[in-house]
Amino acid sequence: MSTGKKNNPKQKQNNKTTSVSTKAGGLFNRPPFWLAVILLLTYISFAPSLKNGFTNWDDNVYVAENNLITSLSSENIKEIFKTENHVSFNYHPITILSLAIDYNISEYAPRTFHLTNILLHLLNTALVFIFIYLLSGNKLQVAVIVALFFGIHPMHVESVTWISERKDVLYTFFFMSALIIYYKYIHETGKNKVLLYILILFLFILAILSKAMAVVLPAVLLLVDYYSGRKFDKYTLLEKLPLFTLSFLFGLLTTQIQQGAIAKFETFTVLQRFTFASYGFINYISNLFVPINLSCFYPYPTLIGDRLPIIFYVSPFIVLALFALVFFSTRFTKAIVFGFLFFCATIALVLQFISVGQVIMADRYSYVPYIGLLFPIALGYDWLQHNQEKRFILYKKMAMILLPACVIACMWLTNERTKVWMNGDTLWTDALTKYPCGETFLNRGSYLVNKAAYDKGISNVGENEYDRALNDFNIALQMNPGSVKAYTNRANIYGLKNQFDLALSDYSKALQLDSTDTKTFFNRGITYSLMKQFDKAIADYTKVLQKQPDLNSAKQNRAYAYIENGNYEKGIRDLSELIALNPVADYYFYRGLAYNRTGENEKALADYTTYIQSNPNNPNAYFNRSVINKAMGKYRDALADAIKAESMGYKVESSYMNELKIKVN
Repeated sequence: MSTGKKNNPKQKQNNKTTSVSTKAGGLFNRPPFWLAVILLLTYISFAPSLKNGFTNWDDNVYVAENNLITSLSSENIKEIFKTENHVSFNYHPITILSLAIDYNISEYAPRTFHLTNILLHLLNTALVFIFIYLLSGNKLQVAVIVALFFGIHPMHVESVTWISERKDVLYTFFFMSALIIYYKYIHETGKNKVLLYILILFLFILAILSKAMAVVLPAVLLLVDYYSGRKFDKYTLLEKLPLFTLSFLFGLLTTQIQQGAIAKFETFTVLQRFTFASYGFINYISNLFVPINLSCFYPYPTLIGDRLPIIFYVSPFIVLALFALVFFSTRFTKAIVFGFLFFCATIALVLQFISVGQVIMADRYSYVPYIGLLFPIALGYDWLQHNQEKRFILYKKMAMILLPACVIACMWLTNERTKVWMNGDTLWTDALTKYPCGETFLNRGSYLVNKAAYDKGISNVGENEYDRALNDFNIALQMNPGSVKAYTNRANIYGLKNQFDLALSDYSKALQLDSTDTKTFFNRGITYSLMKQFDKAIADYTKVLQKQPDLNSAKQNRAYAYIENGNYEKGIRDLSELIALNPVADYYFYRGLAYNRTGENEKALADYTTYIQSNPNNPNAYFNRSVINKAMGKYRDALADAIKAESMGYKVESSYMNELKIKVN
């Protein structure tokens, strides 16, 4: 196996005898041919995702509910790059910009978003091929193996098939481009060296603006120096200083933005956090070789008393053993150290020592790190196939059989796994069959209760399934009685079923658990209004407005509740404030009603006239204006409005109509 030492004459001779020659003229010896094959197999593996829609696993946040992607105007692009406009506690403006481009091509058509992800993955696969080809000393077989398994591995489905994970495939494009340019840079001696360095900086900035995980690039560059046999001196370290500075600054920004997603440190002990990191570490490695039981959701373990399952306490010792074996390998090769440390550097930030999010590990975190693990494996395979010793003949044959078998298995598993991401139902059904926990049932229920909101761009959205969703929320609460979301979602279903008492009970329980949730106050206020308990509804809307004074929907509902409750002056005040901000037609209708009730007929008449100009097809408005005109002695106008209302289907009492006709005559 290659040691990676640049100035070793013996190694150069080995490269000549063990590498596949690209000058032999045969098609099978040409890198472009093998790259085309790899890209074709990768596309076949991921093609089913083109039929997928959006899921309710952040796709609604990144696309359906994200106003930042709806315009490519210069003003909106400036908004995208503002740090306060982060999405789901992530600042990645380049990623959001790429989603905006997709939206402006075909709006909410999911196929466009999926196609872009696949194309980026194909580009990344090509970049991995180029980088490994260069790094390995033009070993075609090594580049083919690493790029192929990078392209078709089932662990990479989440990064490619999940629309919200655009950030993964996008940052990797810039990350791998920077690595290739850096390889050119360290072998460049001419005037282009400065230009190459500037290009590396530019690509690094684009990478970290696509996903924060890119901040580890400077550490990976040091590993490339190590493997390439580059001398470590002041210059080597100083050239990395601007890169490390950018990593530090962006790391601070990311930490500040993600405060809302980071669990309090006291939630877990230091020992527990260490075991979590170790457990994730060994699982990422094992899933490279045995990618089964994959899931979009790997929950934190359930404590047995106050202890974790035994595997978590064993994991740190396995990790230590792995480090010992890697250290031992330095006697023979640099490849294992390089690959292993590449893996460590690129996955260290997501090992959940600091808990971010709800999962202990995630398939998407393996996207770049697996390049490091695949590299020494591919070098080992290449070394074995070119070794002429008789004692290795059996192993060579076994490896030659195992390699295509692994390729076929990975392609099949990847192809099937992409179908799991069809929609929120298929995704969470798959997850809960493997890791049944409160969160997986909650997420499936959330999808079932409002399919249209999550199946954006799909013309054949199925009916909402309230009964299945209700059952999921019931199970979620059995598993996690403290789930605020489960209570509020179940309450919403009870409300839709007109079971208002049950809805109120669940909303109130949710508020006992979290009294800061304005959305729950808002929904409970709606329920109180439907039950004609307007005083309580007004109280809930007022609490919402105390925390979110600019939430116009809460002010609107409070205004309507005031009017229904006879508090006309307060209703008029709220509606007047809303009209000053946005003159919605309905506001004039209800303010006109309130003015009429307070005897301010001139103002009521003006509001109904304004409303009718905007919405001339509402017979109620014509009849109400007729009543006001009659009260003001404008009988001819009152009769005209009454006739208009009746012609539109409003049932006007004959006595009222006759009275107006008499007055007019």
